[in-house]
Amino acid sequence: MKTEKLKSQSLEEVAKSWGIDYQVFKIKNELIDTVRLYCEEHGISQRKLASLVPGLTQDRISKIFSGQVGHMTIDKLVEILTVLKFKVAVKAKAA
Repeated sequence: MKTEKLKSQSLEEVAKSWGIDYQVFKIKNELIDTVRLYCEEHGISQRKLASLVPGLTQDRISKIFSGQVGHMTIDKLVEILTVLKFKVAVKAKAA
């Protein structure tokens, strides 16, 4: 699913239609957006990013950048952000 289509639906609607837990989907989306924006701002290609992270391929990056969040775990996204010198924090609160 393309990013444009994701924007026309709420994340909650997309997660539900894909059978994915909304909170996991939202976290992945936020992490992917952070990686994508950083790469765009710093001129890091998908191929270059893949070369920085063990076990990561340009194909998988292409898939997640195009909205296919199922192709990447939260663990791997945190690993990517760590390589890019980000610190990732998780907050939880009662609903």
